[in-house]
Amino acid sequence: MSDTEVTQDDLAGALGLFWHPVCTLTELRRARADRRGPLGVELLGRRLVVADVGDGITGPVWVALADRCLHRSTRLSVGWVDDGAIRCAYHGWRWAGDGRCVEIPAQPGQAIPGRACIDSFEAAEAYGLLWVRLDAAAATTIPACPAWGGYFHVVAGEPYTWPTAAPRRVENFVDLAHFAWVHDGSLGRRDEPVPPVPDIARADGELRFTYDPPALEETDQRALFGWSAYRMPMPLTVNIEFRQAGGATRHLWMTASPLSPGSCRSFWMVARDDALDEDDAEHLAFQDRILAEDEPVVCNQDPPEILLNPGEELSIRTDRVSNEYRRWLRELVAAARRDPASVRSVLSAPPGARRAEQRSVVP
Repeated sequence: MSDTEVTQDDLAGALGLFWHPVCTLTELRRARADRRGPLGVELLGRRLVVADVGDGITGPVWVALADRCLHRSTRLSVGWVDDGAIRCAYHGWRWAGDGRCVEIPAQPGQAIPGRACIDSFEAAEAYGLLWVRLDAAAATTIPACPAWGGYFHVVAGEPYTWPTAAPRRVENFVDLAHFAWVHDGSLGRRDEPVPPVPDIARADGELRFTYDPPALEETDQRALFGWSAYRMPMPLTVNIEFRQAGGATRHLWMTASPLSPGSCRSFWMVARDDALDEDDAEHLAFQDRILAEDEPVVCNQDPPEILLNPGEELSIRTDRVSNEYRRWLRELVAAARRDPASVRSVLSAPPGARRAEQRSVVP
């Protein structure tokens, strides 16, 4: 293997330096209400248990631990929250948020073995989601969601799990050439199969570009369609801002959480500053249609893992967005392999991109 070849382990190591959503806060609240318990999730091939171990009065205290009691390997996610920690359902061992065992009921009053400690991870909430970062060696931040917390009406869609790598899911989201074929009549037209090749800027850890789609004969007024500005916070998030014909602004935001090298769970939401009294379900319905069109294609890419080494897949000029996205992923992997702390600096635009940054992506 050459020094520049990217393996799936390399990619997983780089992705572990970033924050990823693992569940919705609604799912966590439901778990605690049903079982007074935590929730089992998966991230980058690791089984985790997440929970709010707070007292319910002073605010949430989020924890994320390896989902395995060190005593007899029972998953802690079938246990419950007890006095600021997670209690194992099998023998009652209690595990604090820093991973230390703080109680062994079968030997009260005795010292707890020093090796009674499991892996713990950072956890934080944002946008109605719980985020986890497996490796804190780089000063990465939770990606932006521009419509959140402003004057937009934000509606969360139902998360979905697909048997495809998270970067492939993201790549599909910004693949302009597939609109004509997969979304004929909804996002594109097969009689106009040549997409524009946009100018792409790197700025503030994001890829940015704009897209002006072809005219369609009929467009649902609730469809997210029209001139759009794409922002891709690296490595696995996309925000699209749409300018509607009537002057309204709408957003589609998605982040793909890597469950394993070949599967992901996508969390998404739509936002609008118009039609505030309309039924939200009608605004989600268009995205359900797009997902139904994408799923059989994206979930049948073989292999499901994204291929980052040049020559493994054949690219053409109109794949420019995808190619630039893969190039930046390779740079992040190389930085993580060299020095994880340097990944944050790679998110800054390199000298060769400064000219592109000076071009505005907003007309």
